[in-house]
Amino acid sequence: MWKFVGVGIGNDVPYWTEFLRALAEIDPDMAVNIEHEDAAYSQTERLALAAKNLRSAAAAL
Repeated sequence: MWKFVGVGIGNDVPYWTEFLRALAEIDPDMAVNIEHEDAAYSQTERLALAAKNLRSAAAAL
């Protein structure tokens, strides 16, 4: 069974850093969209969690 989790829950920040690095190699201006469907958090909590983890990953580039 598939379970949706927030960015940073299923995979850690180093994983997302490498993910963003791979995207940047293809297109440095590529947008990243956040799908926030983790039922364990409210909509705003999910979005804040994903944004925090992606910002941390981007800063590590």
